[in-house]
Amino acid sequence: MSTNFFTTTFRFLWKRKGFSFLNIFGLAIGIAASLMLFLIIRHELSYEDFQENKDRLYRVTASQYSKSNNEVSLRTAGIAMALPEALRLDFPQLENIGALWQIGSAQVYIPSEGIGEEKKFKEPGGMFWAEAGIFDMLSVKFIAGNAKALTEPNKAVITESLARKYFDNASNAIGKTVQLWSFRIPLQVVGVYQDLPSNTDIPIHFAGSFPTLKNAAPGLYSPENLWSSLRRPAECFVMAREGHQIVALQSQLNTFTKKYLKDTKDLRTELNFQPLASMHLDKSFETYGENGLSKRELWSLSLIGVFLLLVACINFINLTTAQSVNRAKEIGVRKVLGGNRKQLMQQFLQETALITFIAVVLGCILTWIFLPMMNTLMNKDLSLNFAQYPEILVYLFITATVVTLLAGIYPALVLSGFKPMMAFRSKTAATLSKGISLRRGLVVFQFVIAQLLIIGTFVVVKQMNYFRNQPMGFDKEGIVLINLPSDSTLKARYPALKAQMLQVSGVTNASLCMDAPTSEWPYTSGFVFDNDVEEKGYDIGCQLADTSYLSTFGIQLIAGRTLFQSDTLKEALVNELFVKKLGFKSPQDVIGKMIALSNWNRKIPIVGVIKDYNNKPFRDELTPLMITTEYNTYEWIAVRMRTDGMNATMEGVSKLFTSFYPTYLYDPVFLDERVERFYHNEALTAQLFKIFSFLAILISCFGLYGLVSFMAVQKTKEVGIRKVLGASLTNIVYMFSKEFTFLVIIAFIVAAPIAYYFMNNWLAGFHYHISIGAGVFILTILSSIVIAWLTVSYKALKGALVNPVKSLKTE
Repeated sequence: MSTNFFTTTFRFLWKRKGFSFLNIFGLAIGIAASLMLFLIIRHELSYEDFQENKDRLYRVTASQYSKSNNEVSLRTAGIAMALPEALRLDFPQLENIGALWQIGSAQVYIPSEGIGEEKKFKEPGGMFWAEAGIFDMLSVKFIAGNAKALTEPNKAVITESLARKYFDNASNAIGKTVQLWSFRIPLQVVGVYQDLPSNTDIPIHFAGSFPTLKNAAPGLYSPENLWSSLRRPAECFVMAREGHQIVALQSQLNTFTKKYLKDTKDLRTELNFQPLASMHLDKSFETYGENGLSKRELWSLSLIGVFLLLVACINFINLTTAQSVNRAKEIGVRKVLGGNRKQLMQQFLQETALITFIAVVLGCILTWIFLPMMNTLMNKDLSLNFAQYPEILVYLFITATVVTLLAGIYPALVLSGFKPMMAFRSKTAATLSKGISLRRGLVVFQFVIAQLLIIGTFVVVKQMNYFRNQPMGFDKEGIVLINLPSDSTLKARYPALKAQMLQVSGVTNASLCMDAPTSEWPYTSGFVFDNDVEEKGYDIGCQLADTSYLSTFGIQLIAGRTLFQSDTLKEALVNELFVKKLGFKSPQDVIGKMIALSNWNRKIPIVGVIKDYNNKPFRDELTPLMITTEYNTYEWIAVRMRTDGMNATMEGVSKLFTSFYPTYLYDPVFLDERVERFYHNEALTAQLFKIFSFLAILISCFGLYGLVSFMAVQKTKEVGIRKVLGASLTNIVYMFSKEFTFLVIIAFIVAAPIAYYFMNNWLAGFHYHISIGAGVFILTILSSIVIAWLTVSYKALKGALVNPVKSLKTE
């Protein structure tokens, strides 16, 4: 490219600063949005890429099917406690096997060493019991010590960040002791390793040795429990030896399953090796990591990114061709001086390439500015580090090339096609008007995309409002959950704590329970009903709580009576769905019947039926449910309080709890906040739709502005004649606006059925959902027309206010 090229290009851009800004900024927004989406998609597809043995690593998953209709009864990555050892005996082809048991949130104590006070921490996640084999499989880099001692009880390894948090640095941590929970289980730190990347679904920050779990909970390893349940918060990972095909191992696993996991009368069980690489995007099974986006959501984001780039390119075409009249004489002079069409096309494509390069740079700057906000919104660790991720540069190069060709080829063809004599006679307007139908089509396409996103946004937001406002069958406002210490000496103070909690001003009720109705770790199990010998072919949820549970959470009793106070399993309540599932017509019909979970050694009577409540997110089907008492399982006290003066009440609750348990961290959780976490992914989807539909509308408005500018030039003399003949300002503005209203309506006719199809499919993923209804489409078309009018009105008014004498003086 010559210096003259840069000079003329920058002179042209500077002379028409307004159009240049819209052109470059519109492209930059489209490139920034697509780059942001690329970073999200790249991050989601990169999970476990850092694992050196990724292609040989697998997780054992289980599926249970009904024998009668082959429907899935259970999908889980949970394992029976005997599974890892059985695999070691039966699968010599596996190089390594390791089990993980997620602890969940835990309180960690760092004993004082004669100086200073004891340290207390609440760790929300990343806490595990782990076999030593886990660290031989995963790409974990130890900076002090190692994981070999995890074969012994009371040992632990931690991340570098935890080592700094607990002991100031990694070297200080080795040999030190940490204590877990109020049990004060001592664990000696034997290894410190580098923090794992964020793109993993096995986020082990703290790993205590598996023999410690065996000592702490020997009942898990009793003969009757070894193969009794696949519902543990434990998972098993395996690594195949070099050269062994997983297909052959899978065939052997089917035989293994029949050997150890006996089918029941109604259910058959199937074990599978799930590749570690597919774990993140496969939503059939839970993972230890954060809830990632599904494959369908990634495809949707990819399409949105492509559409936004297309919208930006269309915007560029409309704005460039709208300015083509202003370049007519320049093109005429170049042709008279010997320039041919090929040279002119090359010049205009080079100009587009330069503008695209500027837009790419500006798009990167915009991405860099807004990336921290996106990271906060999505709870991701997205990075625009070109050195670390060179694929970003490849993406930008491909994007710039495609955008240059898409956005530049049509304007180059139009501009290079001017005839010199027509240009000098100012008759290019007539020539250019032939291409206006294509530009109208491009505007329609822009608004099709914008309206697809608008409809999607309205539907997602409406579904989220439905979640928030739909009665769940229990009260969630004004209820705080406080985790309780679990060792036996501190458990003895639960009743006194509850009694005194009811005396705190503002507290209206309290209940000791295993968890709230929105249990994050729902306890489900097979069950035996009344005089049956074998289990039913489906699971039942079980909530363990005291007699105040119904009144504290506002759960309605519809038949029978509530539970009598008891410290052990004595009576049960069931929900309406349980009654219907068993085929009874009336709730009264189950009163007095007996029930037992699969791991119980006795049956207890059903004394009442409660109204169904949603113990799961609305995306999932309700579960048959039972509530019973068992004092030893209680982990929380739920405190209900008046919403007025809540701060003072919370202060009183805090003081009381601390006086009872001065060494235990007071860590309250509001129930309504926990319910909100149910719908994290849906709320994120709603935010993304809002952001990208706004950007699509903004870029579309730029394109609309370009087309109305072009038409204003075309209709200059028509407007002058109309004004001379008495047309008012309103008539002139209406002349411009009616055509664009027509274009928006055409776009809506195309967009509405497409949006309805895709959003209906999205809603089908929820067991409880809204119907889309006509209101969404009415709002979309009205908002689109208003946006179009606001965009058109400025340029239309400007054209209408031109003196007709000036418009007609050249005739």
